[in-house]
Amino acid sequence: MSRLLRSLIVAASVCSGVTSILAAPACHGQVRINEILADPASDWNGDAATHFRDDEWIEIVNAGPGSVSLDSLRLSDASNAFRYGFSGTLSSGDHRIVYGSDSVAWESEHGESSVGLSLNNGGDSVRLWQISGAETLLVDEYTYVSHEVVDDRSTARVPDGGDTWLLFDALNPYSGETPPLGSGCPPTPAESNACPTAVESTSWTTLKRLFETP
Repeated sequence: MSRLLRSLIVAASVCSGVTSILAAPACHGQVRINEILADPASDWNGDAATHFRDDEWIEIVNAGPGSVSLDSLRLSDASNAFRYGFSGTLSSGDHRIVYGSDSVAWESEHGESSVGLSLNNGGDSVRLWQISGAETLLVDEYTYVSHEVVDDRSTARVPDGGDTWLLFDALNPYSGETPPLGSGCPPTPAESNACPTAVESTSWTTLKRLFETP
């Protein structure tokens, strides 16, 4: 089986460090990219400094019912250069956050240039990979566009690990109509994306009409 075909067949499932290629539904763990903040304007990593590289972050979640080994998982941007390698395990429903500063430390440890997560503000792809023997398998991917990358605006799955993406834009509201739409919720690094629906914009005149007496 070719590397490309293996990458297409793998069903975003990682169980105890082993990818189930032909029987993915039996896999007890599903790791997915869950939230991305590519243009920080705050000290997200808590080091008392705000930095365009070090305060970027990506969150993953285990959306399956069982614990998952993360040791074989890697993060990249659209360049497919690995920016971070995970380790340890992730329990069902738990999150793991990777800041740009974590990426820099990992790159330095592995003799790579310290570029961090390298999330481009004009749009980029975030990819989650699994190293399985000689194969490098694509587990999950999300491509974001420019309106998702404004100061302290994140993009997140709702619910955790789900198929709907919304902007968590409380710190920098988005009123446009291009998906993903704004939710009015703040970013939630390492926490559940408990934002139920997008907030629809409307005019003050429309709101007043709702309460007018016929």
